[in-house]
Amino acid sequence: MQEFVKFSNYNCIKNLIFDLDGTLIDSSAGVIEATNYALKAIGELPRNPMEIKRFIGCPLEEMFRNFSNKSYEQFWKYFQESGIEAIAVSAKPLDGANEVLYTLYRRGFKIGIGTTKMRIHVEKILKKLNWDIIVKTYVGGDDVARVKPAPDVYKKVMKLLEGDKTDSLVIGDTINDVIAARTAGLPVFAVKSPFGDNKELMRSNPDRILNNLLELPAILYHD
Repeated sequence: MQEFVKFSNYNCIKNLIFDLDGTLIDSSAGVIEATNYALKAIGELPRNPMEIKRFIGCPLEEMFRNFSNKSYEQFWKYFQESGIEAIAVSAKPLDGANEVLYTLYRRGFKIGIGTTKMRIHVEKILKKLNWDIIVKTYVGGDDVARVKPAPDVYKKVMKLLEGDKTDSLVIGDTINDVIAARTAGLPVFAVKSPFGDNKELMRSNPDRILNNLLELPAILYHD
């Protein structure tokens, strides 16, 4: 794992790289719908929502391998068939996300998104929430060779934002976000997740733990 940059303050930060699910949005209803649609289509029993929610933010194949030993390719096909509409339709901002994004945008930060979601889902979600105006760039799981916890997605967003390790910050909600940021050599803030294991998140040793995204602007401006 690469050595990451430590800041005495965050006034040098210009580029903010956000995870999507659990950090900015809740699209769990659509993910649950698409997962169970796909499981039933390949002859598996549906799973209860809590079983599925704990894998949100992880690679889709990781979730599938915990539910079935059948063909992932078939599952993926049916998941996308349902998810292409269901995921974007269900997506809603988490508390404070809309306010924080617009506040940071108005203050001159460049905003990018790095996620395991497919690019087409991200595009639909950003348009639905009117975030396509303020999000400068985004990278989906199908845009990189390796998804989180590999660093590829965050490295690519940083490059598209024309940033580097001295002026870019990752904000995520899972241990995969922390590992990916660290491996990319980037500082990382972790927001307590509505889906994942927050004890595991705290043990992952991010630069900061945020109880709520609303804490972010004051830290960036006043630290």
